[in-house]
Amino acid sequence: MDNKTQVLVVDLDGTLLHPEPEAIAVPGRSSYRYLSKTAAHLLAEISKVIPIVIATARNAQNIKQLVEQIPNVQFCGFVTENGLVAKTHLSEKLAIKNDWHTIASLLPDWLQLTGYENCLGLIPPKSLESAETVLRNTLSQNGNDGYVYLDGHKIFVYPSMPSKLAGVHSLKFNPLITLGNDLNDLDVLNASCYTATLSTAHEKVKDIVYTKNGYCSSLVSHAATEDLLLWTYKQIAQLLTCSNLQQV
Repeated sequence: MDNKTQVLVVDLDGTLLHPEPEAIAVPGRSSYRYLSKTAAHLLAEISKVIPIVIATARNAQNIKQLVEQIPNVQFCGFVTENGLVAKTHLSEKLAIKNDWHTIASLLPDWLQLTGYENCLGLIPPKSLESAETVLRNTLSQNGNDGYVYLDGHKIFVYPSMPSKLAGVHSLKFNPLITLGNDLNDLDVLNASCYTATLSTAHEKVKDIVYTKNGYCSSLVSHAATEDLLLWTYKQIAQLLTCSNLQQV
């Protein structure tokens, strides 16, 4: 029998966090993303009845800047760097041995992003054409078969195929409910009993949510996030009433 703890898995960017200014600001390298005060309150109430895991492409250093601003929300785990790093506490130091220095040194004009523990984050020069090809050739020439992940103007190299679900499972959790909006949320959404997303989510995400009879908010931005969290709270309350979910 699977004795993993059932949890709520929440994505950050595009799900909880949005570019429209709100009460809680989370800095990025070049811009801010925001969480509304109402969303923070709903998260706090939800965390009283089900453990919450953040699962994101961001790194632990960055997530800390959000978590410190919402101390009333109880998080039981953090799956970062798209699943390559999983922690129960953000301050944990993991024994990860990936030397990206050699690759970064071969790309001296590229900006290396800081704070990542198990991947190499880079921003290529704006003037460079075919940056992905240049990076792949550099990796190949050095016998590195890392997985290349594109995220807007950023390029990441992972030591293996990233998986948020693998990160959640490594913490001995099962995703009962998942809120996500993009392709990197697909594996967790597929594994969840209950799913929810926003109208602005990737079409493949919405397809999964509809297939699982989940919930897709018709709202956008912070209003959609608050709608999703309210739906989640009601869903959990119903499960508790039916004795399908044990409080932890």
